[in-house]
Amino acid sequence: MKAASVGFHCPECVKEAGQRVYTTNSLQFQPLVTQALIAVNVLAYFAQQALPDLTIDGLLFGPLIAEGEWWRLLASGFLHGSLFHIGFNMYLLWMIGPELEKAFGKAKFLLLYFGSLFAGAAAVTIFNWDAPTLGASGAVLGLAGAMAAVYQIRGFNFRQSPVYGLVVLNLALPVVTAFVNIGFGRISFWGHFGGMVGGAVIAAVLIYLPERGIIPKNLAVSAAAAAVVGFAVLGLVGSELGLDLGLPL
Repeated sequence: MKAASVGFHCPECVKEAGQRVYTTNSLQFQPLVTQALIAVNVLAYFAQQALPDLTIDGLLFGPLIAEGEWWRLLASGFLHGSLFHIGFNMYLLWMIGPELEKAFGKAKFLLLYFGSLFAGAAAVTIFNWDAPTLGASGAVLGLAGAMAAVYQIRGFNFRQSPVYGLVVLNLALPVVTAFVNIGFGRISFWGHFGGMVGGAVIAAVLIYLPERGIIPKNLAVSAAAAAVVGFAVLGLVGSELGLDLGLPL
């Protein structure tokens, strides 16, 4: 028996109850999905440097997707054109990702990311069909769109967010570079804008619709997953139709 503040405890009982010790590290949230996405993007960039054909084979390009190279819708979201390109995208992902991953949970956060990626790709295939594009900008801006949606749903002003300026910059740069050569090259406005809209839509499906009773709460994840698939299908349909609405941004 072991002496206690009140009476005695048997060793088996003490061992069975066992005090659990929590340290600062164990209580601190680890954004593992965000870190994994950054790692995959960085590894893909190094692979591009070693295998230049990887970039050509993974570009988002409507005519080739229409010929059956559907993987470009996904692969293009993990390829980048320069060190500055991937650096800026990964910085923004690190600024936004952990907060959303903690708020939504890992599975829902992945739905937000890939829904945004496919929505950005779909916007490009529809509005800028024959423009080759690549980059994680659509997915990352989609996370910003999701954050803006959450702010709106919760009654906060998104302009107070620390990433608001970065989001505006990401949306403004494609417009500016479409008319002025400032050394950044052409940046896909539709990839950025489509991703942001897609992220906001997925966030609304996960939060707004179930909270307003529009869909049952236990179906929110399934509905969001269906939306992700819908954006991917929209990208395929856009490439098949070859619409290219003539908006060059």
